[in-house]
Amino acid sequence: MVLRFSDLAIDGDEISMLRRVHTYACSTKKLEPESEEGAEIGKMLFYLYQQGVRGELALMQMLTTRESSTTGQK
Repeated sequence: MVLRFSDLAIDGDEISMLRRVHTYACSTKKLEPESEEGAEIGKMLFYLYQQGVRGELALMQMLTTRESSTTGQK
């Protein structure tokens, strides 16, 4: 599989969407986005995005479900 630069570039709209998702995911866990735990959510967000998950709702659901299931919360 050949990657092009355009496959890797993130434009302004995508950055805004990723910020919204990060803020949402942190708020559901009552975390500050700049905290260590917030940074971990950010890392997972970028991982999911790089793996091809591009929908805002899908990212929100995956982050909040994934975080809840790893901490034992429902």
